[in-house]
Amino acid sequence: MAPSTPSSTTTPARRPYRWPAPIVSVALAMSAGKAMSVNAPVDGATATPAGQTAPAGQVLFLETRINHEPNTRLARFITRDGVLLASPSTLRELGLRPPAAADASGLIALHALAGVRVDFDASLQQLDLLVPVQMLERPLTHIDLARRPMLGPDPGQRSPGVLLNYDLYGQRFAGTGNYNAYNELLLFGMGPGQWSTTMSSELHTGSAGTGIRTTRLDSRWQLDIPDKMLTLSIGDTLSGALDWSRATRIGGIRLSRNFALQPYRVTTPLASFAGEAVLPSTVDLYIDGIRQSSQQVLPGGFQLDAAPSINGAGQAQLVVTDINGQRRTMDFALYASPRLLQAGLSDWSLELGTLRRDYGQRSFVYGNKPVASASTRRGLEEWLTVEAHAEASAGIAQAGAGMQMLLGQRGGMLSASLAASQAGPRQGSQYGLGYQWASPWLSLAASTLRRSQGFRDVPAVLEQATLPRRTDQAYAGFSTRFGQFGLSYVSQRLPGVDPSRYASFNWSRSSSGNALLSLSYNRNLGGSRSDSAFLYWSLPLDRHTSIATSARHGLDGNNLSMEASRGVSSDLGGWGWHAQTSTGEDRSARAEVTRLGEYGQWSAGLERTDSSGAHSTLLYASASGGVVWLGGYLQALRRVDDAFALVSTDGIGHVPIHLENRMVGTTDARGYLLVTPLNAWQHNQLSIDPQQLPADMLIKATRIDVVPASRSGAKVSFAMRRTLSLQFGIRDRHGQWLPAGSHIILQAEGSAPIALSVGHEGKVYVQDPPAQARLHFDGGDAACHAALPVVPAREGHFELADVICR
Repeated sequence: MAPSTPSSTTTPARRPYRWPAPIVSVALAMSAGKAMSVNAPVDGATATPAGQTAPAGQVLFLETRINHEPNTRLARFITRDGVLLASPSTLRELGLRPPAAADASGLIALHALAGVRVDFDASLQQLDLLVPVQMLERPLTHIDLARRPMLGPDPGQRSPGVLLNYDLYGQRFAGTGNYNAYNELLLFGMGPGQWSTTMSSELHTGSAGTGIRTTRLDSRWQLDIPDKMLTLSIGDTLSGALDWSRATRIGGIRLSRNFALQPYRVTTPLASFAGEAVLPSTVDLYIDGIRQSSQQVLPGGFQLDAAPSINGAGQAQLVVTDINGQRRTMDFALYASPRLLQAGLSDWSLELGTLRRDYGQRSFVYGNKPVASASTRRGLEEWLTVEAHAEASAGIAQAGAGMQMLLGQRGGMLSASLAASQAGPRQGSQYGLGYQWASPWLSLAASTLRRSQGFRDVPAVLEQATLPRRTDQAYAGFSTRFGQFGLSYVSQRLPGVDPSRYASFNWSRSSSGNALLSLSYNRNLGGSRSDSAFLYWSLPLDRHTSIATSARHGLDGNNLSMEASRGVSSDLGGWGWHAQTSTGEDRSARAEVTRLGEYGQWSAGLERTDSSGAHSTLLYASASGGVVWLGGYLQALRRVDDAFALVSTDGIGHVPIHLENRMVGTTDARGYLLVTPLNAWQHNQLSIDPQQLPADMLIKATRIDVVPASRSGAKVSFAMRRTLSLQFGIRDRHGQWLPAGSHIILQAEGSAPIALSVGHEGKVYVQDPPAQARLHFDGGDAACHAALPVVPAREGHFELADVICR
């Protein structure tokens, strides 16, 4: 987006200030001891015209401040006939733009400068100039709120490891059993990249016998290169795709841009706001009434670049408050969309391999024809992002291009695409068009994708699939004080089949007490002309417990249900439960209990159903979690979907650990805790609270920042140990406390002396004192010595009796 400029940034004109001659004379007399008087040209090299001699004057070197800036500069001025003058070079050194006019000596009278106010303190030899912004000659102050340093994992926290994730589910119904398992195995930290494989298993039991099937899903080696935002994958992967193309599951190689490797980098166009300040000021940026930043600026022009925290249309305000408290407010309209890329930024992917067939059914079935594809997006302008995609295999080629365009600051987003294919002798085309507009109170979206009869893509040809000839979608949503409303329409037409058309209406409203009431209605506009409706109400009783009731109408009749549930804290875990009963065409009751612990999560439940007089009972249970080996430590843990850390407290157990100031657990008896989930490639602050530890604990650091790689673990160590700490009061030979704030010396043979401070009531604190140490107080006539009491323990905190210094 082009930088926005305030509609008005003029500075109120100020009356030129001219010193009366008597005042100037007094000022010069007061400063005679500091000012230097010369009878020479002011600036012989540049200020005095050729052939002329500068008149005599008094030279003053003044501490000069411009527009109340916090920093001052020593600058050279001339006083003549009660007027303060400066050379053009002096003004430039002060960061001012000198005017073209000057006197015969090449000097400029400050009082003659339009809009300039002069304030001279002769006793302090200080000069304050208040000048218009237009006279300031300095570069634009550029504030980039979106720029953050690139992060990478700390090599010291990197550790080799093996992680096994698992999800188990089993159910028993009418004498038959179905059991499913999903497993994921990852190896990380063992050389470059990481290796992973996933598998699924099924077990069926019943009167017909027992059946077991295990299927490999995906296996790949992946290398992430954060500084270049690149990811290389070899093995099973998905090809890149755009909104108007389809991804292909292949076995092969993929190289792609990966913005997730630098999550703090802003990829969408920045909103730029420009303004100017006469005095040092505070610039506050508000977007839709929420303050996004507060920055200090010096006098002059400034530009602030920010990543809008909105999706759609919004209103930005720039509030400039100077040091006198005067405030100016500037309004800007803006529109932000995640579909756009910054100008000059590209996103792309390249793939080469063979088609993966029968995914989820068979383990090692691949096509025998090579598949190649490429996708790219590039920001040409802040308001225009272009796209392209191409793919090919034996007997099929397809390519296309598209765009995402911002229609001004209030016009919304327009998207368009056009593609063509050649499959043997058949040629085809595809085109798409879409529009989107969003604001806090209204959202509109419409799109269409149309294909000719001969259009094909690689998956359609190799898998002999049929593509829809036409897909249309439309949505409208708006917010009022009566709630949020939504209307949608979807239509799809396949060759030789009647078109499918659906319309829906949604409404929801939150009331006092955070109660939620919602209504949805769906209508099949096709041949069946069926409809369904759903009414739902819920009320939270506390942070984790809620009750709800719902009514449903559909093809299978009417149904009314009531339920109550208690969720589980994702940080601390615990017990949860859910109970539900339904009545209507079918009657049912269900009860479930859940437990989330540091080693994973499990749940078990039963469901009783009465349908047409037939009773049935379903029993089910599930479990999910993981097992990790990291740095020689083997431990069960919760399922890891992103990253995790093994926290060590140097063998000290039962230490509370906090993640982003939220307590997530305590270390075990060996001083270890596995913390999950962490955000990959981002700052994750792990900390301990010293106030929750014994007083004799010495801690090197209470906070450690962790930046883990994706799908891997980091090893974090809080260096700590138990110490011997003593606290006692110290008195002089007369029984009086030694003065608070005085110092005593603790010294033992072979050890360096240690200075200790005396607190109120003579209190002294000593940590890890050397053996056979003595205390020395150098108080002149009150100087004294004492032996430090001996404590048999090597660690712990002890309150000792008073020590007499003699």
